Amino acid sequence: MAGRPKIFNQEEVLDKTINLFWENGYEATGTTALLKEVNLNKGSLYHTFKSKKQLFLAGLNHMERKALQGFEEALTNSEQPIEVIRGLFLGIVDSSYDENCKGCILGNTLMEFTGKDDEAKDVAAGFLRELESLFEKTITQEQEKGVLTSTENASDLAKYLINFWNGINISRRIYTDKQELLQMINFHLKIIK
Repeated sequence: MAGRPKIFNQEEVLDKTINLFWENGYEATGTTALLKEVNLNKGSLYHTFKSKKQLFLAGLNHMERKALQGFEEALTNSEQPIEVIRGLFLGIVDSSYDENCKGCILGNTLMEFTGKDDEAKDVAAGFLRELESLFEKTITQEQEKGVLTSTENASDLAKYLINFWNGINISRRIYTDKQELLQMINFHLKIIK
């Protein structure tokens, strides 16, 4: 006779499992590793999440929704929202070697799932589009105030920043010297001065 599923903190499970997926990749993360990470048995975990993919998507949604809400709040509450955008990129410089090796989970998801699973790919792309939208809204507002002197179209600037975000999350794995990484980031961010 099977026991009752163990009750667990779903938020904590999502935080732990998405970090494991982020570190190892979706395919390389097995059920045994997931169960060990959260100290649950298979029945307890899969009673709530019907599959590994459902667990991954729930974790990705949980992580990225929190991150985007926090970023949007920081933009809204700042008197210098362009500096908040710059800070997003410059924060990479202070990341540990291990964090830099992980890159961006959204970019990783796009790379791993494109051509294999449209649902997961579309979830990651959707979050990057939301980030792009926050960039565009902020750039437009700061151009209207005269704070941002660039006359480039706000939509084009936002797309440039998303492209740079995706690129720097690859480049940060190559350029391990913090000064070199800082120079690279500052060079690209000149576009939003």
